[in-house]
Amino acid sequence: MGKFPLLAVLIAAVPGCSWATCWSEAGERYGIEPALLQAIGWQESRGWTHAVGPKLPDGNVALGVMQINTIHLPELAQYGIRREHLFEACTSQQVGAWVLAKCMRQFGRTWKAVGCYYAGPASRNEKAQVEYVTSVQRWYEGYKAQASALAARAGSVADQGVR
Repeated sequence: MGKFPLLAVLIAAVPGCSWATCWSEAGERYGIEPALLQAIGWQESRGWTHAVGPKLPDGNVALGVMQINTIHLPELAQYGIRREHLFEACTSQQVGAWVLAKCMRQFGRTWKAVGCYYAGPASRNEKAQVEYVTSVQRWYEGYKAQASALAARAGSVADQGVR
């Protein structure tokens, strides 16, 4: 909790919040590269805000773009975040960054933390985590390349003195 304030999450869910801005804000708030958050979001739901995962053996399900496990709902309720809020793209992105940041606190800024995002911090299923991380890495490289291309294009336009 302390290092991961969630009260601002609901502010980020205001209608009109642009998709790109939400990724950037979530990344900035938790010190995580937006491209990594986007890659996880794509791996989890293919960007579908109303995604609902299958019922897990413990009775929980994963919801929204970032497929937030309902196991987090009791803690999220302390901040006014309810199940239905996880279907709002910006809220899902903020909460996903919060979950990943918690994993990073435990495992460092490593791919193991990304595996933790997928399987939970106590998981011993290394094979599933490695498969997940491999897919996320592929999407992550694509998002980084896309961002570089956009930045290069923007720099090119600026160099030409376009007004």
